[in-house]
Amino acid sequence: MIEPDVLAVVERFQTTLVGLVGFAGVIWTLRASSRAAREEHQRLQLSKRTALRRLLAAEFRNYSRALRKNIEAKPPHDELLSVGRVKRLLSEQLTADLGLLELDEIDVVVNALISLDGMEHFLENISSQTSETRFLLPMEAWDDFQRANSTTSDALDYAVQALELSGEA
Repeated sequence: MIEPDVLAVVERFQTTLVGLVGFAGVIWTLRASSRAAREEHQRLQLSKRTALRRLLAAEFRNYSRALRKNIEAKPPHDELLSVGRVKRLLSEQLTADLGLLELDEIDVVVNALISLDGMEHFLENISSQTSETRFLLPMEAWDDFQRANSTTSDALDYAVQALELSGEA
């Protein structure tokens, strides 16, 4: 049985003991809530990162496929070659989210985006006429056009491979 002296000490410090137990409970609850919030944030970031990788890989794959078709095409017999401008659909809106990717992925993705934009400027320089949606290239620029398609397609393919290597694209 409990000694009367112990009961007297417990009774005398009852409020303090309850306060300590309650405080420990509050601290434990705050730590558990913080851990749960941190894990949820990490899951959300992982989900966003996975979605970003998949969207970029899909868009780059489509651009590369279109550029490869241009490479395989036979030169037209007309004086001018009509080429559509690249209209970036998703990658332009996702630029702010690139920080979710790993550093190596960011380098490769940004290089692919720069290649797409650079191809646009290059085609503008070698075209004889431009509109908001098309370039009109002289037949003398066919080899340059093919080379621009090839290098841009390679950069896009490299970005797709890097995104797929993460295992989430």
